[in-house]
Amino acid sequence: MPVEPLASSSAEIDFDHTDREFMQNPYEMFQTLREQCPVARSTKFDGFWVLSRYDDLIAAARDPQTFSSAAGVTIPDFGSPVPMVPIEADPPMHMAFRKLLQREFTRSRMAAFEEAIAALTDELIDKFVEKGSVDLAVELCSPLPSIVIAQLLGFPSDDWNFFRGYTEQLLETAKSGDLEANIGAALEFCTYLANALDDRRREPRDDMLTRVVEAEIGERPITEDEALGLTLLTVVAGHETTVGGISSMLLHVARTPGLKERLIADPALIPKAVEEALRVEAPIQGIARTLTKDVCLHGQQMREGDKVWLLWAAGNRDPGQFPEPESFDVDRKSNRHLGFGDGIHRCVGAPLAQLEMRIVMEKILARMPDYHVEDGGEVVFSGGQNRMVASLPVVWDPARAS
Repeated sequence: MPVEPLASSSAEIDFDHTDREFMQNPYEMFQTLREQCPVARSTKFDGFWVLSRYDDLIAAARDPQTFSSAAGVTIPDFGSPVPMVPIEADPPMHMAFRKLLQREFTRSRMAAFEEAIAALTDELIDKFVEKGSVDLAVELCSPLPSIVIAQLLGFPSDDWNFFRGYTEQLLETAKSGDLEANIGAALEFCTYLANALDDRRREPRDDMLTRVVEAEIGERPITEDEALGLTLLTVVAGHETTVGGISSMLLHVARTPGLKERLIADPALIPKAVEEALRVEAPIQGIARTLTKDVCLHGQQMREGDKVWLLWAAGNRDPGQFPEPESFDVDRKSNRHLGFGDGIHRCVGAPLAQLEMRIVMEKILARMPDYHVEDGGEVVFSGGQNRMVASLPVVWDPARAS
């Protein structure tokens, strides 16, 4: 996607967040949008507005009455046969579903998983630590979140590859515009999840799937479609966003001079590195809203029913909020990033993602302290709504590994 000056008289641009070239280097476009056209109109996917300045994004995220989520939060459409609650629900129903998930993703409950996540991380690293080279994106960043979310829900860890395959297929078919393939993949995956939920209705267990099917929304039992939508959201969000967070963190720590040494000497800085990674490379690049009324912003007239793309990733590099935004700075004084979104729909699984990212960083630095991006190795990004490092070839000295 070429980055060219925008005509001041027009907000219309050829913006496509799913474009492969754009995925590799979106930063110039972020800057162009913020500086020249903070309310832009994309011609792609039947047209949608793009907000890119931090303050505008915060204002929109905190006004769900105007910027509605109920009509879907993906561009293009993800293809789910049921709404993915609570992220595709508005107040007041939104909070009833969110409370259900909040009980599952409290920091205290996530802390109980720390030992298991650490053991799993070690198990994955054991498979390649003596080799001296590996694609971390493939062998660690991608499998870990899928296994963790499978175990958290109550699925066998053997199903992680199934989860990853279907979420990636759904995202790819959505981006390609192949509606038939998208619907087919969504139905097949949802059938698998629905069967698991039916199994818990017949034979309850001590797991999240059982608690979902036994939940009450308000004063009524949760419906089958609601239980399915909530489970689908947990699987997709629990995999894609955390893969993006882990992979970008490992990349930037490897590339930032002197940072590995600082983190090894002072592990208390690792949580700050986690937050900075979520800012610099937002795992959720953006999210869609639908206007419930006409809105005029920065001279641009948006109409009721228009789709609006909240470009979190551009806001995370807004110099008005973050001094020297292009720098990876673990000493940043205030880091109110949008890596997990903002407002009532801020990612409820943030405590789990932060925990996984911290554990992975601790383990990599302890076991492969000199890891670095392979000379000549190609770092490849993929995604669209989400963004992650799809290929991260690294090398280290096996003699220093443990």
